Amino acid sequence: MRDQREIVRLLTERWCGPGENLAFIIGGPQKSGWFGTTLGNACHVPHMAGDDRVHPPWPQVNPLVAAGEFLADEWVHDPAVFGWAHADDPEQSAPRSVAALNGGGHLSWLVCTDQRLAVVVETDALSEAESSGERPGLLGGWLGKGKANSGRVEPIETWWQLRISGIAEFTSAALGRGVEPIEFFRINFTDGSAVEFRLKDAAELVKIAGQRI
Repeated sequence: MRDQREIVRLLTERWCGPGENLAFIIGGPQKSGWFGTTLGNACHVPHMAGDDRVHPPWPQVNPLVAAGEFLADEWVHDPAVFGWAHADDPEQSAPRSVAALNGGGHLSWLVCTDQRLAVVVETDALSEAESSGERPGLLGGWLGKGKANSGRVEPIETWWQLRISGIAEFTSAALGRGVEPIEFFRINFTDGSAVEFRLKDAAELVKIAGQRI
């Protein structure tokens, strides 16, 4: 797993298009757990946990949280849950994005530029953890199958992306039922879905994102 500085370098040199500028990235040690989802009235934790050949260094989700036996945002107090998606349909932007993030485990990064929001995965590191050279993709079909067959693996690969026009707004929220609420960064999509994740100084990132996009 690379550090954030190396990921930024790869994104800038090999991933961003002409005139495309990074706004922020989330990943590495900062992304310390799984994403859950609420789809209609049903909860899923983790949401599509991905290939069992990927082993993130995260704790197991609390059995009560995994069983949906919690009220409102009590899942916040499980350190194995990094964030949550809210949607009516699994094909909406929020659950699709967290499916990609969970699928890539600790090798996935959420990347926002002034043109798109995406999930990228360190595919060269992922390939070392796979025995078959194939993995499920999040853009319809099997991503990277041809590359695996040719023996060429790119260091990073896009597993999900959305034009920036698909984002309604960035906000921050204080969640949890403890004495000191936990800060979360929230992305509201134009399709009505939303995803939120733990982030210290979330309100500051809202300002930064607004300035860079």
